[in-house]
Amino acid sequence: MKVSVRQFLTDTVLMFSGSFLIAVAINGFLRPHGFLSGGMAGTSLILYYQWQGIPFGVLYFLLNIPVFFMGFMIVGRKFILFSLWAVLIHSAMFQFIHLNIHLDDKLLSALVAGILNGAGVALILRTNGTCSGTEIISIIINKIYSVNLSTTNLVMNAMVMAVACFFLPLENVLYSFVFVAMNSQAMNSVFKGLAKRRAMMIITKHWEEILDTLTREKRIGVTLLNAKGGYSGVEEPILYSIVKTHQVSIVRSVTMKVDPAAFIVIMATTDIINDTIGNEPPWKKHLYRERRKKTKK
Repeated sequence: MKVSVRQFLTDTVLMFSGSFLIAVAINGFLRPHGFLSGGMAGTSLILYYQWQGIPFGVLYFLLNIPVFFMGFMIVGRKFILFSLWAVLIHSAMFQFIHLNIHLDDKLLSALVAGILNGAGVALILRTNGTCSGTEIISIIINKIYSVNLSTTNLVMNAMVMAVACFFLPLENVLYSFVFVAMNSQAMNSVFKGLAKRRAMMIITKHWEEILDTLTREKRIGVTLLNAKGGYSGVEEPILYSIVKTHQVSIVRSVTMKVDPAAFIVIMATTDIINDTIGNEPPWKKHLYRERRKKTKK
């Protein structure tokens, strides 16, 4: 298991930043109103509201221990060790970050908490681990039964909310649903924003010069697609490339400098699975590699 210092430091910064936002959301907005979060944090909150003898941060860490033990045996060492580090940071933030935010409006509290929590989770998802035992349970079930991760997460969050109905006022549970919905929206927006990719297609007679500049000087990968003009019948390749958002202007600038009459198409993408340019979370790439190794065996 090789981990570079740069990778570890980058992941640690993202984990601290994400955990800080989540701690502010839960300690500053959810707990004062008796609302719930999803997953392990939600389970910890239910127990904390009933028996407040154990600090919330400690309770969250203790509940995750058995899940991490199972994950270490089934999922993989690198992912679990990074996740354990994330949970330690997460639990510490829960324990020490306490902001006195006086917001009487319950609906507004649920909405703001959802935005902060979703942004924090999205930051942590860009690392090689996860801060939630719920995610690990989802991965274990996926590896054994091939059930989609989001489906398992949805079911477990629904179970937490259902159990909460027996212990908390129904009004608080319903406000918690508002939090969960906003959390999901914010998480997807921030996560996709951090991992945006664009597909670019370039049709030009000077494709060789543009190809050489992009691949050799700019270090941008390009694929040649065989194409034939529908009207002219001329056969010339199309330059096709998946690039990060900041590289779009580079490709456009290089192309227009060589051929101002070039035809450029820029398209939005969703999921790109690739070790170099892919936008999947690092931990998910690791799981794909493990699955490929087992398939080859």
